[in-house]
Amino acid sequence: MNKLLIIVMLLISNNSLGQKSKMSFERFKALKMSYIAEKIGLTETEESLFWEIYERYEKKIFTDSRKEIKKIRRYYMTCKDSMSNDMALEMIKKINASEQHALQLKEERDKSLLEIFSAIKILKMHHAEYRFNREMVYKMKKK
Repeated sequence: MNKLLIIVMLLISNNSLGQKSKMSFERFKALKMSYIAEKIGLTETEESLFWEIYERYEKKIFTDSRKEIKKIRRYYMTCKDSMSNDMALEMIKKINASEQHALQLKEERDKSLLEIFSAIKILKMHHAEYRFNREMVYKMKKK
């Protein structure tokens, strides 16, 4: 199973290096899922339970926090030169509140996952997410 995932990741990464277009969100998500699954070492039954919980919380985090932060930053870009100090302070508070909400959702996700999986697997998930993000940033810098 792990050898198959490694082969699939190599094929996907080779194809993506040759392409100049932007990576789609679905493709990015598939890469992330295969990377995390490989690093955690889940069985097929564990994988389905894991991704069901993980995806549910990722969608909440995206809709509740990341979209809100993106909206605030877009607004900032349109009026950054004419913004008052009070307005800037209010935006900072909104961004911090959204980030705090995302953190609470991640804590809820971890609690849900801990009901089914060991703490070691959850810690491996955190590390795999971190490593995946670092590798993606590194690849983007190289381009």
